[in-house]
Amino acid sequence: MTKGTVVSALKRLVGEGLLDHERYGTPALTEAGRRRALRIYRRHEHLTFLFTGLLGIPRLKGEEIACLIEHNLDDESESRLLLLTDYLAQGMREGTDWAQALTRRLSESASLPRPLAMLEPGGEGRIMRVTAEGPLRKKLLEMGFVPGKRVLFRKRSPLGDPLELELLGTRLSLRRSEAATVWVCPAEGECSPCVL
Repeated sequence: MTKGTVVSALKRLVGEGLLDHERYGTPALTEAGRRRALRIYRRHEHLTFLFTGLLGIPRLKGEEIACLIEHNLDDESESRLLLLTDYLAQGMREGTDWAQALTRRLSESASLPRPLAMLEPGGEGRIMRVTAEGPLRKKLLEMGFVPGKRVLFRKRSPLGDPLELELLGTRLSLRRSEAATVWVCPAEGECSPCVL
């Protein structure tokens, strides 16, 4: 970090009322600065615990991800993430069935959902969710792309689009962009369908 960058950062923090700093003096946090720093520290610790303690991401990577997120969270998003973290932690402490299933699933990345467009020709998957909205969502659901149904990726057209699929015994075509909104687990995976 260059001297100019440090000076610029100090001026910005002083301007925001987060830091007291006299020229050539030692900078000190204001009360507002302390509150902001503690809030960011709390976010960092909760996020690090979520990523490392609950999701099993290695510590350094978990902290790196937490750092990228912590400064950009608004209060509502933070509250929701903290509640999720506490809920997951409680379930894991108590050894609930769903928490044990989650722990198993976290170690089975091959069975994680992926967009249908990512399957290879000949691959089969079970539909987990449809992320499309509006008319496309309605179209896909009416075609039978609903959670729990199996779909076979038969082949790509010579130019790569559309994709030829088989669903409910019927051959049909979807554009690659449409297939990207249908999430599937590989047929051998043990994921359970999500809500529509």
